[in-house]
Amino acid sequence: MAARTVIVLLSFACLASGVGLAVAALRDPARAPQFERWSGICLVAGLALLGAALHFVR
Repeated sequence: MAARTVIVLLSFACLASGVGLAVAALRDPARAPQFERWSGICLVAGLALLGAALHFVR
């Protein structure tokens, strides 16, 4: 049970980081490509972890 909780929390942290980086990309046009790249990586990782957590719940 504790492992599932850690995976869920980690997935939400990745999703929140991805959104935060997307906002940072809007505010800093000079570094936007870097922020957008890492934002996408964090969002994909967060969704993958969330999918894994949902798979383990069933």
